[in-house]
Amino acid sequence: MDKLTLGLSTTVIGMLVVFFGLVILIACIYVMTSITGRKSKKPAPVTELKKAPLPVPAPAVEESVQEAEDDGALVAAITAAVALIWEGENNQSGFVVRRIRRVSSGNARARAAREEQIFSRM
Repeated sequence: MDKLTLGLSTTVIGMLVVFFGLVILIACIYVMTSITGRKSKKPAPVTELKKAPLPVPAPAVEESVQEAEDDGALVAAITAAVALIWEGENNQSGFVVRRIRRVSSGNARARAAREEQIFSRM
């Protein structure tokens, strides 16, 4: 019976310590936010609903037929390269290229990470 009461008292004391620790942590966070002056921004109440003018659609820009042909050739070349690599590995998983999209140059870190991923497989 002594072991049961000791176990229960230890459990209750542990739960109380955790509860009060969380209360102290919440209080510290509240004090730090009041010191730094960061408040959650609440949206301003809407007093009047103004109707914004509808944007005028821009005239459609026609793409040249030659660009579509170049994209088709590019897609075919990429698909053939991927198929050749997968064939060389004897992998019959039914891999299919569904979409190819151009990646913008972005920042230097992202470009370096992409290049590292690409060249680590070679």
